[in-house]
Amino acid sequence: MALRTDAYYRQIAEKAVRDAGIEEPPVPVAAIAERMGVPIFRIAFPHWFTGMLVHEDGMPLVVLNAIKDRAVQDAAVAHLLGHILILLDDASERYPRGDLDSHRAADVVAEELVVPGFMVVEQAAKWFNDYRYLARLFGVSEKRMLEKMQALGLIKLRGILWDY
Repeated sequence: MALRTDAYYRQIAEKAVRDAGIEEPPVPVAAIAERMGVPIFRIAFPHWFTGMLVHEDGMPLVVLNAIKDRAVQDAAVAHLLGHILILLDDASERYPRGDLDSHRAADVVAEELVVPGFMVVEQAAKWFNDYRYLARLFGVSEKRMLEKMQALGLIKLRGILWDY
């Protein structure tokens, strides 16, 4: 596995969002999977199970626990798509088998799929950096949106950066 930066993984996710033609939040992660031809099966499992990737005739499919909350299912789809997108971008990659680094990389991709930086920047300019409104718009917690906006340099730890 080659050493990659988080910026590399965010670019993979941004490309997937743009290729799916998604321009406005919230990002329907299942639509990205559908566009990629990755089927999603929802089946009732025990509560401890969330989701997994299964290979059927060499093609991936996502299996989710239907009894989980929809937000949990969407997060699982984003993470699992992260693994698929990383593999599609670099054929030398492999599906994880207990490899924590590959799960961290998939988490970076998943975060960017759900809260794409380019979209946050566009929406923040429209809505005057109102992270509370943007959180509702993207369907994430206020804390998560605030952290994303801080990471993008839109909001400083003390106060808002107004550049317009």
